[in-house]
Amino acid sequence: MQHAAAKFSGDPATGPAGMPHLAGPAAGLRQALAAYFVDGMANIVEIGGHLRPVSGFLRHVPETFVCIDPKSESFESDTLNGEPCRVRQIARKFQDVDLELQPGSYGLVFVGYSLKAFGSQEAVGRKLLSLIDNSAVTVIEFSPNLQRASEQMECLLKRPETETVCSLDFSIKDGAFETTEYGVRRLVVLRPAGSGSEAQNTATHA
Repeated sequence: MQHAAAKFSGDPATGPAGMPHLAGPAAGLRQALAAYFVDGMANIVEIGGHLRPVSGFLRHVPETFVCIDPKSESFESDTLNGEPCRVRQIARKFQDVDLELQPGSYGLVFVGYSLKAFGSQEAVGRKLLSLIDNSAVTVIEFSPNLQRASEQMECLLKRPETETVCSLDFSIKDGAFETTEYGVRRLVVLRPAGSGSEAQNTATHA
């Protein structure tokens, strides 16, 4: 089943229903920044993003793109933006989805990070930590003014299993997003601890 690229494009000028702040001219900035840090990756997994998935902002077409969000509409496609790509949008909680992913083979993206527990499974639990620890890079964008997200990120950043590649603070003041209390944003890029030095050593001795 194929879907046109419009499926992944920006939202109408009014923004998504009930979320008019996403109608501003800078509404896609967060996805564009996240896309920069997974540029060139063959496999991309996005948690959330049903309103504006990062797929529409990628500077390349990966081999596979998976978006997991319980509020989304499930579908599959063999093209993305007119190019061959295995696309899956899964309308379930990520804690309830098992993906066959080789360690270090994918980039993981969260835009608007704010996870909630799923039944007996904690938001920051085994499934989330496994996805992060086995990714080549994890990009998390969130509002530091949102207590739930801020507290969860504090826990993630303390873990010795990962290291921070980049942390970027910015404000969206486009006449729409700034009407909310979440106009201040933070983007953090993580990778498995030691993976950077290993790559550097490989390049040095190549």
